[in-house]
Amino acid sequence: MKKLLLLPLLALLFSCGGNEGGEESASPQIELTYEIDTVMVDAGDHFFFLNYGLGMSSLSTDAKLLYNLNPQALLLEVIDLDALALKETIQLEREGPNGVGGGFISGMQVLANRNLKFFDFNSIMEVNPAGELVDKFEYVPSEWEGYQFNEDEEEFRYSGVFTPDGRILYTTIAANDYTEPAKGIAKLNFDTKQIEFFEMGDMFDRLDRFAITMQSDNMSMSAGESINLNEVKGDLLIGNSAFNELFVLKSGADSLIHHTFTSGLTRNEKTMEAPNTVESQEDFRAAMKKRGEQVSFGKMIYHPEEDLFWRFTSDKDRMIADSLVKKQVLTIFDSELTMLHEEKIENYGISGRQFFKDGMLYSFLNMGDEMAFVRLKPIFN
Repeated sequence: MKKLLLLPLLALLFSCGGNEGGEESASPQIELTYEIDTVMVDAGDHFFFLNYGLGMSSLSTDAKLLYNLNPQALLLEVIDLDALALKETIQLEREGPNGVGGGFISGMQVLANRNLKFFDFNSIMEVNPAGELVDKFEYVPSEWEGYQFNEDEEEFRYSGVFTPDGRILYTTIAANDYTEPAKGIAKLNFDTKQIEFFEMGDMFDRLDRFAITMQSDNMSMSAGESINLNEVKGDLLIGNSAFNELFVLKSGADSLIHHTFTSGLTRNEKTMEAPNTVESQEDFRAAMKKRGEQVSFGKMIYHPEEDLFWRFTSDKDRMIADSLVKKQVLTIFDSELTMLHEEKIENYGISGRQFFKDGMLYSFLNMGDEMAFVRLKPIFN
């Protein structure tokens, strides 16, 4: 049974201002109200896989279906977002002609034809809606032109984002041993077998300042900043969690546009207050906690009905004894990435899985191990 929890109507003021490709800020002029409710997803007799907070899920291009993968059981859950109910489950095969279980699946993406791409450490596999393997991509340098890998120093990363037709892949080129910053962004055209390479200025070097690595006798681990790749209407948006900026590769262009933004409610960049290298798990957790007090910029979320981009940012608000209280700030941009406004949002949980459907922003919520979504419905006056 679907449950609906209504919360009070809230009001925000939004604005226009800024210049494309330069530093941008905002001042309030446009009025907006919104409503918030919470809905449950009917699982029937099934128990949804929520261990990763829908971190292994992907939305269909028409926003009607949400695909969630249990990578341990290789079970794909298909959620009907119109009915707010489980539609079906698809059991993927681990071995054999349709096998996708040879390694560790780190991500997935639904294409326009509802085939699914699965990103493994060593390949990218494509299955159809019946779970049948229809393609497996492994990078062979001799088959591609446009960029020559230095195989002693760098490697192709089996991650990134495809265009909806699955014919173009955007990914990163990185160091073999993961100790150096990424080299840049690669655009792979599967029709022409051409690679275009974009260096990204000093972005990867700047992000590397915040990487925390633990080196001990029997263990090594590292945690860096997030890099967000969004493909929207043929354009690639490249953001990161440490700086109030965005790089854009326009469709058909051969160079990047760099946007920088100025916030009046959060810091505009991280500063390094934690050590880069530690020698124990305890020190690693302490360093991560310290870094967690810093500002963190979220991924751009496209609002197709209004042709806008939304982004949530978290930053330190205050400390209560030893407990950190963070503030959540919403920033809205127009289609040209001009800042329209930013506003501190109260009593609204921000999850890693957010998307717009039918003009409403959906945010995943785990309610007692059941799948739910907080929906924010904006009303532009």
